[in-house]
Amino acid sequence: MRVFFSKLMRGIESTRTVVLNLVFLLVLTFILVSLLNARPSLPDKVILQLDLNGVVVEQVNRPDFGLSSLTSPEPNQVLVGDVVAALKRAAKDERVLGVRLDLQELSQASLPHLEEIRTAINTFKASGKPVMAYAEHWTQPQYYLAASANQVFLHPMGHIALHGFGVYRNYIADALAKLDVDVHVFRAGKYKSAAAPLIQNEMSAAEKEADAGWLNTMWDVYKQGLFEMRGLDAARLQEVLDHPAKYMREYGADLGKLFVAEHWIDGLMYAEQADAHLLQTAGEGELVAYKDYLRASGQSFMPAGPGSADNWVGVIMGSGQILGGEQPSGTIGSDTMLEQLRIALDDERVKAVVLRLNTPGGSALASETIRHAVEVLRQAGKPVVVSMGNMAASGGYWIASSANEIWASPATLTGSIGVFGIVPNVNRSLKKLGVNTDGVGTTKIAGSMRLDMPLSKEMGDAVQMSVNQIYQQFIQHVADGRNLPIETVQALAQGRVWSGRDALANGLVDKLGGVHDAIDAAAALANLKDFEPVQIDPPKNALDVLVDNLLSETSAMFGVSANEHSIFAGLLQTLQNQMAMSAQMLQMNDPRGVYALSEMGLAE
Repeated sequence: MRVFFSKLMRGIESTRTVVLNLVFLLVLTFILVSLLNARPSLPDKVILQLDLNGVVVEQVNRPDFGLSSLTSPEPNQVLVGDVVAALKRAAKDERVLGVRLDLQELSQASLPHLEEIRTAINTFKASGKPVMAYAEHWTQPQYYLAASANQVFLHPMGHIALHGFGVYRNYIADALAKLDVDVHVFRAGKYKSAAAPLIQNEMSAAEKEADAGWLNTMWDVYKQGLFEMRGLDAARLQEVLDHPAKYMREYGADLGKLFVAEHWIDGLMYAEQADAHLLQTAGEGELVAYKDYLRASGQSFMPAGPGSADNWVGVIMGSGQILGGEQPSGTIGSDTMLEQLRIALDDERVKAVVLRLNTPGGSALASETIRHAVEVLRQAGKPVVVSMGNMAASGGYWIASSANEIWASPATLTGSIGVFGIVPNVNRSLKKLGVNTDGVGTTKIAGSMRLDMPLSKEMGDAVQMSVNQIYQQFIQHVADGRNLPIETVQALAQGRVWSGRDALANGLVDKLGGVHDAIDAAAALANLKDFEPVQIDPPKNALDVLVDNLLSETSAMFGVSANEHSIFAGLLQTLQNQMAMSAQMLQMNDPRGVYALSEMGLAE
């Protein structure tokens, strides 16, 4: 009896401890959410500090919280919608006297995202308020935003790292051969190069031709932007960048003098001198970070909830690789996006939908599942407009093909109409180690897809036929959705990547513009004059909301500073790129092993 009561008391004590811990976690969660959502007060006169720290994204990317988060931590994340919202709000706010661009911690941003922020900066400047940019040095993406300021100042020993765009990949066919690893790649499309690094040792002529096409377009867009912002002649800029040593000699290797002479900047100053200049121009004001300003003003990219209007344009965000099933923010899960599309379908207040895509593609099956849901929405009388971000290629374009309209930025990467499958095999490698595989099956193909058994010709032919059939299905969807002849689509397909500008010329997109242009277009298709854009998110629990807020508000615990541009940082980046490619492959979950995925590594 004593033993019974002893166990009973221990059980009660354990239950009490668990309950108390749960209550503590709930209280802690409530406190953290309250702190994150608390509205700070604003001073009467404000200088808005656009302190962009991290990678510019459209959705918070939920990282892996395992051991990999310590060895390869997620960088800080800057939501482009928040930046745009802060600038647009500040343009109308009499308390805001000017903007200071602090961009040195901006580690990565695509050209379309930079264009969106630049447009918002222009909106602010149109209000008659000054914008000043200052730094000790700028990278290429950082300088593109800095150039949009009324006045651009650099540290006397500062540097601007402009060097154009490029695509360089590590090819590991020889390395795999030395390890006796066989990789069978089945692809449809002359330019489909996502798996090329596994079976080649260098870039093919076809790949160089295709990549050069969209790279040149992006570089043209970048140079045109600098011309519009700073009056920099494109030919002159190209000449200076192609022959930097020649022009440095003219100024005694003094980069500051070169930058001033070429009108890349307005002057050389120390930080306190630049700040004094801004206060003299704009007036005395207190520096307020843009995130604090957003919290204080209660503004965001999309309304937190619907207003009085019953005519809604639903906005669904999709970023990351396309995978089957339910997936967290930062990836596009077919079940997750289906739920969002069903909400838009069932809610009578949603009259039209904008699907914002920023994805390299992914599972062919998941892409088709989402495309069909878009088609169902259209058939129900609700127009769908796809707005492409940095990239909406391969599976992303598969989804977009059924929309009423497709909008893209001139520098968007899209197309890549092609598919592939990968079957790796380590049979020879294992044999070298003395590991042999043997057994018996009820059919000739039983066990034929095992990694430790050779791939038979029969199965190889079957996989290639499956890839070819899915490729033809992809082409047919594009032909039907875009109202183009099959022959035209076949010529534009072959896995080739197109810039948004070239995609418009080829009929693959309808208009050039950002997400707000797409929202207006969707409203027009639904004949709406009075409407509200409302973001449609998948259902989230309290923990999801807390994690998303923490990731968008706080710094990564072991993050690498954007300022670390040493050769060692470059080597580390190369290793991280290889790990990222491996992680992407491990994520792939298409049941047929066939993918509409585009792989583009842009060197900026």
